[in-house]
Amino acid sequence: MSFFDVNNAVFNEYLRKLETTDRNHADVFNELFGQLIQNDVALKEAVTNFAGTKNEQALFLLNLHKDGKKYGVHFDNYDVTPASTGTRLYDAVGMTAAPSTNTVRAKNDFDGRGCFAYLEVNGSVNENGDFQVQYIKDIDNEFSRTKYDTWCLYLTQYVYRKFDANGEDTVVSDTRHSAEWLPEGGAIRPDGTIRPFVAIAKYMSGDNADGVASSISGVSPKNYSFQSSLTKFRAKGTQYCAETSQDSERMTRLMEIAFATRHSQSVMAGCNWWWFQYAATVQETDVERIIISKSNANNLVVGGTVSIGNANALDGSSKPNLDRGQSGLHAKANKVRITKIEDYDDNNSAVYVDNGGQKFSTAPTTVSGVTCETYISTMPWNTGGCDDVLGSCGSPTSNTSGKEPYILFGVEMSSGFWEPKGNTVMKIENHVMRPYICYDCTKMTTAGATTDDWIALGYVIPDNKGSWKYISKLGYVVDDPEVRYPIEVAATSSTGYADGLYTENLENAGDGQREVLGSGGLLNGADGGRRDARLVNGLSYSGWAYAARLSACGRCGRKAAA
Repeated sequence: MSFFDVNNAVFNEYLRKLETTDRNHADVFNELFGQLIQNDVALKEAVTNFAGTKNEQALFLLNLHKDGKKYGVHFDNYDVTPASTGTRLYDAVGMTAAPSTNTVRAKNDFDGRGCFAYLEVNGSVNENGDFQVQYIKDIDNEFSRTKYDTWCLYLTQYVYRKFDANGEDTVVSDTRHSAEWLPEGGAIRPDGTIRPFVAIAKYMSGDNADGVASSISGVSPKNYSFQSSLTKFRAKGTQYCAETSQDSERMTRLMEIAFATRHSQSVMAGCNWWWFQYAATVQETDVERIIISKSNANNLVVGGTVSIGNANALDGSSKPNLDRGQSGLHAKANKVRITKIEDYDDNNSAVYVDNGGQKFSTAPTTVSGVTCETYISTMPWNTGGCDDVLGSCGSPTSNTSGKEPYILFGVEMSSGFWEPKGNTVMKIENHVMRPYICYDCTKMTTAGATTDDWIALGYVIPDNKGSWKYISKLGYVVDDPEVRYPIEVAATSSTGYADGLYTENLENAGDGQREVLGSGGLLNGADGGRRDARLVNGLSYSGWAYAARLSACGRCGRKAAA
């Protein structure tokens, strides 16, 4: 067997196209493939030996994908066409995209293109709010998803928007083609200058070994509210907060353009149908598994996160309290990974978990004389569940089961948590709800929108009167183009944005503030998705189903300098 010689590799951008007249011989193909391999090696060596800073190396790599093209989508207004699907525009015409799995790399024409391309990096945010690259995946041996904060780094998007009676055009490019093309919100510094790239935390925030909030693989995300996330993340520095509206909008924009739909769950459903609790059917001791019926085991997914335990309290009906907030349900195995599911006998299956070698019994316990069976309860996924997905977008085994998180151009999301926005709240005044945003997280306090640093948006949220309704239209303000929340709820679970909005009955609500929760929890089903908005909780409310993502874009300006 022989190998290509990659010593002294030289980059050559002129690669000839094979012709039908070329002879069918290995020498013909090897010449072309050899140059492609040399190009890869030359580029890697150029970056590795590049004398600049890590930020300059990262920008060099990202600029290799810069193409100046315009990728867009048009969506009709709901009263014109209620369908969720859109029409591709400009250079996106003729392109296709599909999500991958751990075993299938699907075709996604947007991979590696312009502002859809990304690098995985370790890094941090400096006091000025600018991202600092530490290590680059596949370049630096020190890069680690488990030791250091991991981010996906993208070229800054420039966004063109057009609204008319028929609908809305959204187009992105890595190049500013005219003054109408506005830089994405997360790229605007407080002084109005433009950052060359934007970083998005790859994972939901869990604690590292030192108890510091981190974007790392293989941990259980911590539970946060708007207030507690601001307090915890500021321990890293005042330049940090939870995911901003700008962070969320830029990722949603990539999804809507790449897949040409507003119905995100039709492409990648996320973990919004993962709501199961099953009692042991066979009692065992000294095990790291639980035996349940086959029909119930069929609803579980290898790789998913579960807890095992017994109720340690009774509910109001004197029955075992199976609320996941009860500590007893996690006492035997706390948020662990399913490693294997296999047949136990004709009627039952054994569900194995990684409990770190700690064995347990699946026998029942008692509380006040009431028998409490051992239960397995599904939980929001731990971070890293999508680390083996072969493409830039997709879920581990099924993109539409509703039981799995997914990655969207590298970023892991929809893992079964409600996610609070870090720089946006809803304010109720005289029974009217309106979004407020603070562009500089260093000026925020846990009191929320109580100072002039918070800006009121020029639209109001519909009063859903304590119910879920589906979003058909989003608000838009020229001065705050990245802060988009529902203003109309005439759609269904399969039309319009196909995501839900929940508010309390505002006619009965006193003045106050509500945190902005997105993505959706384990049992939200069709209400969940990229535009999902639950706007009923106070700023301090949290629970087992709430988690947050670090933001590298908490310090921003409202507008770019002229």
